[in-house]
Amino acid sequence: MKILGHRGYPEKYIENTIDSFKGAIDYGADGVELDVYMTLDEKIVVTHDSNLKRVFNVDLEVTKSFLKDIKKVAPVPELVEVFNVLPKEKLINVEVKDKEKGEKIVEYVIENKKHDIIFSSFEHEIILKCAEKYKDEKFGLLFDERHQNLSFENIRELFENHNIYSAHLPIELLYIDKKKFFMLVKYLKGIGKKIVFWTVNKIEEVEAIKDFTDIIITNSVEKMVEYLKK
Repeated sequence: MKILGHRGYPEKYIENTIDSFKGAIDYGADGVELDVYMTLDEKIVVTHDSNLKRVFNVDLEVTKSFLKDIKKVAPVPELVEVFNVLPKEKLINVEVKDKEKGEKIVEYVIENKKHDIIFSSFEHEIILKCAEKYKDEKFGLLFDERHQNLSFENIRELFENHNIYSAHLPIELLYIDKKKFFMLVKYLKGIGKKIVFWTVNKIEEVEAIKDFTDIIITNSVEKMVEYLKK
């Protein structure tokens, strides 16, 4: 089971910053998960929110701003900066947040990547379209409460009719509907899909999923590294 730092190592550093990503690796993570948008001058920047207010207390929309103006007010890294500081053997899960520029972002990452990359997004249309176009790349579908009404047939169509590498599932599903949780995982493993869980921060959660999980995404990097790699 691989361990990815969720936005780096946010328990110790500001999320989605160079320090956070380096920290996750320094404390033993196998890689990182990060979120990306495209700026007004078409640079790929790493931030979970399109607006910097929550993290940096700056009311600035990154998709409507130039990179130089973003850099003046907050330590928001370009994606290429992350590529340059992380060891090349590390795995990076690039979550595409920018619905409008998603395909351009994927194209850019493929052209500039130095690492093993898994693309993921809650915007399934972007993932399905890019997975069809770039058959040698790894694409994962992210799920949360907005997908709770999907039927089993809907899920089967997504994973059996498209070039999808992984399912990125919320650990909360374990608490909400344990029966559905294990049925879904059994099905996905049965058709050869990789299972990624977010955001796993408790040892008891690891114990519940360790027999069938390929990757966990966590805020608690040290705790998970110590437990899983002891």
